[in-house]
Amino acid sequence: MSGAARNLSDAGTQTPAARMLPAIAALAGPERMAQLKGICRNVVDLASLDPASIVEKFGGALILLEHGQPGAEQVVLGLAVDKPDSAILMVSDHLPAHLVRALMKIEASDILPSDADAGDILESVERIRAAAEAGTSGGDSSASAVCWAFRGAVGGAGVSTLAIESAFSLCEKVGPGKVCLVDLNVSDGMVSSFLEAVPKLDLAALSAAPERLDARLLAAWCWQHEDGVATISAPRNPDADALATEAAILRLLDVACAEFPFVIVDMPRHMMPWTKPILGAVDEAIIVSELTVPSLHAAADMAREVDMLRSSDRKAKLVLNRMFPKKRFRAEFAVDKAEKAIDRKIDATITSDWDAARTAVNLGKPIADVKPKSALVADISALVDSLMPDEAVQAADAAQQRRSAR
Repeated sequence: MSGAARNLSDAGTQTPAARMLPAIAALAGPERMAQLKGICRNVVDLASLDPASIVEKFGGALILLEHGQPGAEQVVLGLAVDKPDSAILMVSDHLPAHLVRALMKIEASDILPSDADAGDILESVERIRAAAEAGTSGGDSSASAVCWAFRGAVGGAGVSTLAIESAFSLCEKVGPGKVCLVDLNVSDGMVSSFLEAVPKLDLAALSAAPERLDARLLAAWCWQHEDGVATISAPRNPDADALATEAAILRLLDVACAEFPFVIVDMPRHMMPWTKPILGAVDEAIIVSELTVPSLHAAADMAREVDMLRSSDRKAKLVLNRMFPKKRFRAEFAVDKAEKAIDRKIDATITSDWDAARTAVNLGKPIADVKPKSALVADISALVDSLMPDEAVQAADAAQQRRSAR
């Protein structure tokens, strides 16, 4: 059992009438401490300890931190590095981006507004306790989401199409309701247009108070496709890039990853404040290009840049899109020659099927629904299989066997 689940398990044994936490450590002001004493039998005041001592002695426990208290930031950063199995409640109305990133690395965390009352705190503890228990119960839920980011090396490489098709192919393997497709092309994204989806994301509200985003608000911003994929996208707005702050976007993905086992991110090609943190943190960073000399060089350069953000065993994947079917004779050089030219492995190639893609977007459906035997659909399925972690593959196979047995 993880540290967060172990330390929260006792809280789950309380009856609804009792609504009392067994213990909590807190670094907060006098009013918050008094509030905690009304809902917790044992409240440990951390004000007399330095941040390093708090991390060492209370890491792995349930801790409430009030932003602005001396040492609170250092505690979060220290826990993210040394004790990521902690459970953290962060109280803040304007949380800096670097703290949001640190909280994403901690196993169980939630952000509460400054006006949160005792009921809000109890509900937050219950949410992260339930998530921690689900991650250790052996069920379908996982302790953390699988997150992939697709980014184009050149304009018009078909990134949105690949992200959409990958999300629906993944949904077919793992089941409906488990995959979320997030369109971060906030000013002119195409996901909602391609799928005839409703763009519900309120960027202005998110950027004004990222810490207020929780599971319920995220659900209000999701649109569900009939095939079982949830999409999150914003209405087209030429000024939207200014609203997409680092804190807002990282909080959006943090909550999405807490609510969905699989999250697919369609990223813009141009650099945003949150581009590097996301590409460095996701499970797979997929660079999409085409088989032309300029595109290959751009893709190789971008892949090297992304590799610098990631560990040596988590290099970016390079995918070539819009490949001609092998039976056609075109002025196109072989993939092995392309690999030699850029001194890099090409991880996957996706066959072009323009007619099927055009029909699909006109109908608001994935290509697999329009032409299931398309070579493009088969290539996407193979790409998804290669990216899925072993435990996810095993779970998907087991779910498929259960569906087949019905």
